[in-house]
Amino acid sequence: MKTLQARLQTIRIDEKYSPLLFLAITFLGFGILANRLGYYQDDWPYVFYAFNKGIPSLREELFYDSRPNASWLYIGLFTLLRFNPIAWQYAAAGLRWITGTLLWYFLKRVWPQNRKEVTFAVLIFLVHPFFLIQPYAVNSMLYWSGLFLFAASLLIMARNVTETGNRILLTAAGVLLEALHLFTSEYFVALVMIRPLILYWMFGRLEINRAARITRSLQHWLPYLAALFAYLGWRLFLFTPPPGGDRNAPKILYSLFEAPLTTGTYLIRTALQDSVIITFTSWYRTLVPELFAFGSRFYWLMIAIIVLTFLITYLFLTRVGTGEPEASPRWFLSPLLLGILIVLLGMTPIWLIGQDIVTHKNQFAASRFGFGSTLGASLILAVICVNLLDAPAKRIGVTAFLVALAVSMHLMNEKSFASAWEKQVRFSQELLWRAPQIEAGTAVLTDEEILGYMGSYSVSFAMLTAHQPGDIQTAPYWYFPFYYTNPNVGDLLEGIPLEDGRVNINFAGDSQRMFLFSFNPEMDRCLWVLGPEDTNLRLVSGDMRQLSAGSHLELIAAAANAAKELPESIYGSQGAKPWCYYFEKADLAKQSGRWEEIVGLMGEAQAQDKTAGNGFEYVPFIEAYGHQGDWEQVKIFTKSANRITSGLEP
Repeated sequence: MKTLQARLQTIRIDEKYSPLLFLAITFLGFGILANRLGYYQDDWPYVFYAFNKGIPSLREELFYDSRPNASWLYIGLFTLLRFNPIAWQYAAAGLRWITGTLLWYFLKRVWPQNRKEVTFAVLIFLVHPFFLIQPYAVNSMLYWSGLFLFAASLLIMARNVTETGNRILLTAAGVLLEALHLFTSEYFVALVMIRPLILYWMFGRLEINRAARITRSLQHWLPYLAALFAYLGWRLFLFTPPPGGDRNAPKILYSLFEAPLTTGTYLIRTALQDSVIITFTSWYRTLVPELFAFGSRFYWLMIAIIVLTFLITYLFLTRVGTGEPEASPRWFLSPLLLGILIVLLGMTPIWLIGQDIVTHKNQFAASRFGFGSTLGASLILAVICVNLLDAPAKRIGVTAFLVALAVSMHLMNEKSFASAWEKQVRFSQELLWRAPQIEAGTAVLTDEEILGYMGSYSVSFAMLTAHQPGDIQTAPYWYFPFYYTNPNVGDLLEGIPLEDGRVNINFAGDSQRMFLFSFNPEMDRCLWVLGPEDTNLRLVSGDMRQLSAGSHLELIAAAANAAKELPESIYGSQGAKPWCYYFEKADLAKQSGRWEEIVGLMGEAQAQDKTAGNGFEYVPFIEAYGHQGDWEQVKIFTKSANRITSGLEP
């Protein structure tokens, strides 16, 4: 043991290999489960437009989404990555790593004698627990691309302070990168105001007087300031909003001029609350009871990854040679000030459009609001760690511990997303088998939200992508969870308008043109499309039983029983057919009385040793055998159904 310890003491790692540490941490946090993740919520409008209407149609989608200049980004990304969600997941993780690495190079130029402390901050930033929607890979590319462009622009600016070669050309490139991230997304517009402070600090190392520092800082800042003014001029005066209105209009900015005292008080209160959430409260997520569940192989794997993350981070940081003097300057005031500024400026665009984190009901949606502030929060934590702990080994240990905890939180988050994608794929496939063709104007209802990290418009776009290939202008059907749409079952049965939409795809229907379904795979059930004969089915809620009386199965084209599968480029190959395939096809055939076909499906299922997890799913087969006069099979399957599931007597 002593020999091993002695050998470890002699190992030295060159600082230039730090990006490999960042890559390893990024993979441990975001790469291990990436192949099990898919598309979620705001990903689906992008996927629908690109897949159904063609990749160039993303210009239309982004115009109606109030981000017309982001079309270059998404047209390029879909052209490169196509429709495989795994490619998007790894691309998003890769861009996270590259962005963190660029920020490391930039911050080293700001504090060249505190490079180890800078590494602490970047490690925390790479796995910061506030941003929860990394698995929304398509949507999150908007944020990571903007921060990547901003980081690259900052690095060029910092380089031009100390090096003169190709300065004009590189300045032009830096300004272009700034303009790209500003015009593409509004999330980082206020962050550009950190530039003059950074320039002032960096010119302070050149031993020139204060007036010269200010003058040279302004000279280097002016080209970037011009890009900012160009963006603000376009956004405030030249931007043409979509017909539905500008959802990102800076209404609080206008309110500041009308009621400065009231609006200013609101901004101060919101700034304090949101800043505390991002910097400190978000770390509560890393300490959850599930971390110590030890209830499955996944949790043992997670514990192993936590230990591995800690060891890799700790050993690398203790062995890395930065070339810094043993007594490096105190790293306190300037990084703390920059951290606070980034936290505040990173959320300023959100506050100015009337949004905030503290009052938002959806923590996943709110996490994008503070995305630009996570670098500042990471600097603040690194400053606290460095200044409260006296020994280098303690600082390294605490940093490694924080990184390992954050990695575990992201793994648990991704596991939940992976389960949600698995359920989503199953829903899409079973609905396609059961309802391969749906008549236009149909509302598709269930009792509540059935898929995690989705929502009605996301489920609707996923349905349209699988069911309705081609360029459509109006949604032929839409998904409504009726508890959220209109919980009054009586109103729904009598007939009320059902309207919804997203971007410029809209649906207008009526609750008297709907079919109802239940989807609970957690209970070992297939997707059930309910009809008037199910008003006594005690396996669903009372509201569902009532509403099934108004479910019109004829809206599902019974003749369209052609083999139809999910788009493989999105969902991948689905492999062997499960029991639910035979049930859904049998239930569809039951609509038009194709009894012989149903008997054939049971024969195939038995040959593949497929059986139902719920007795209700034998009902189409029992009816088919009855119509065929095979009463022995009716008796066998009736007994099987009642043995599997109680409550089927009605």
